Amino acid sequence: MGSSHANAGNPQAERRVQSNSPQRDDYPSENELENRIKNLDKLVDSTHAALEQVSFSGKPCALDLVTDLRVKVKACHDLLRVAKLLRDPARKSMFSKIRDSLNELEDVVASHLGVRMN
Repeated sequence: MGSSHANAGNPQAERRVQSNSPQRDDYPSENELENRIKNLDKLVDSTHAALEQVSFSGKPCALDLVTDLRVKVKACHDLLRVAKLLRDPARKSMFSKIRDSLNELEDVVASHLGVRMN
C-alpha cells in the first residue's frame, strides 16, 4: 500500500501531507515568469533590430535604452535560474522579487516604447 492509502483515514496525516506541498498560489509560477521574460526578450530584440535599420537624431539614446532593457531582462532570467534551485521560503521570496522586477520592466517598456505588456 502506498502512503496515500495509509493516510486516507487519518485527517491529521492528510493535513501534514498537504501542508508540506508548496503553495503555488502565493507566488507566480515558473512558467509565468519564464513566459514574461521570453516575451520581454523578444520585444527588446525586435526593437533593437528595428532601431538598427533606421537613422534618426536620437538613435544613440534609444539604443542605450534598449541595451539597458536587454541587460535587465537577462538579469531577471539569471535570477529565475537561481530561484529554481532554492527551497521555500527563499524560493517564494525570489519569485516575488522577480515578478516585481518584471512589472517594473514592463512599465518602462510601456512608457518608453509605447508597448503595453499583458
